[in-house]
Amino acid sequence: MDRDPKFTIWIITLNRQIHKDEDALCVKYIDAKSQKKAMNIADRSEAFRFVMAQLLPRLVMRNRNYNRPPTQWYYNTNSSAKEYYSCPQENKVFGFSTAWSESIITIASSFGRKSQVVNIGMEVMQLVPRNVPAREYTEAFAHKLTANERTLLDSSPQDDVILRRLCIILTVKSAYVKALGQPLGFDYGRIDCDIPHETIRIDGKPLKGWEFRLFKANLGVVRKGLLIEESYQCSTAMYRGLDKTVFIWEEDAKAMASWCHFIPIDTVLQSLQPPTPKQDQKATP
Repeated sequence: MDRDPKFTIWIITLNRQIHKDEDALCVKYIDAKSQKKAMNIADRSEAFRFVMAQLLPRLVMRNRNYNRPPTQWYYNTNSSAKEYYSCPQENKVFGFSTAWSESIITIASSFGRKSQVVNIGMEVMQLVPRNVPAREYTEAFAHKLTANERTLLDSSPQDDVILRRLCIILTVKSAYVKALGQPLGFDYGRIDCDIPHETIRIDGKPLKGWEFRLFKANLGVVRKGLLIEESYQCSTAMYRGLDKTVFIWEEDAKAMASWCHFIPIDTVLQSLQPPTPKQDQKATP
């Protein structure tokens, strides 16, 4: 048995404004329930990010060619409501997790036995304090932080260090919660991240068996005719079943290229074709 199934990350970059016809094209590919949810999102930029996140699992499966065409894979959830795709003719499943923030939409995915790949989570967070001092920005997330985490942030000397540590803590927690399939209201205060010592405690007990991968995503985005650099903290969580939990800090762009792929939105849009009526279901595109 493969004890360490590989996983892939796609990062879709929104490096320009999205036009209405492009938005409408993507909406045609998602199921009716997701279409309705997208229409109820007032912020159309946020709605487009949501739509793309619904599209990504099928696009990855089509690109990776997991033994069967995407139309033979079906959306499922386990007892904890964790999403995955399965195929009746296969003894393996497609596990995934999506996340988005401002100019990026991401998906972490893996293909293997259900017990190995279903518990995968990803989160991203832009490294920008919304025009407020970092310490004041941190207070907005106080309800998600433990006393130990707040002590770590309070001891940080510079705003950029505070912000990076805050984003690491929050994305690690969110990736873990999403990997479990827990609801949005999960109490983050139950999770204590000791980043300097690379340990995590849940309700005071050491977390074992998990792999956390952390890296920054930097990209150039055109805003009002100007090229602006944006940075994002990215974290993934995947259950590996080991006797300990490990943190992997990725900084080498060349090494990351084998499993982390940056894809411009134009490339994604060019790959789409008008769907047929039969494709208007959860198993599309």
